[in-house]
Amino acid sequence: MTDLIFFALLFCGSYLIGRYKERKHFADIIRREKELLLLPALTMKRAEDRPVAKAELVTGSVVIAGDFFKQVMAQLASLFGMRITVAESMMDRARREALLRMKAQAAGADAILNVRFESMKIGAREKVAGVEVLAFGTAVYYRQ
Repeated sequence: MTDLIFFALLFCGSYLIGRYKERKHFADIIRREKELLLLPALTMKRAEDRPVAKAELVTGSVVIAGDFFKQVMAQLASLFGMRITVAESMMDRARREALLRMKAQAAGADAILNVRFESMKIGAREKVAGVEVLAFGTAVYYRQ
């Protein structure tokens, strides 16, 4: 009986704390996205036919961990072949955070071209303990 109570407390506590932290992180992401809105990050290899003064590789990476609640829900969803919506929000946060870190590294650039993402699940087998996302691209500085 005590094991069941401990599980319920851990499950509910993980949900509440995880939800609070996720909302706080999303609010921070939205604030930073507004600040870096003027720096375009494009998947195209070439944006303009202007002479380039400098180009450099820029990267941004992040590891986002899933809480106990997300792990349990992901296991249940995969057991029944359903969409793993708790992992979708984790991936969204990770991609957006990696992109923001890449943009911060490219401060002063006119654009970031050929932007790509790589991701990797962190965890054993079907458990989704977390996700790592790497964003990379070419920061381009045009001649004035």
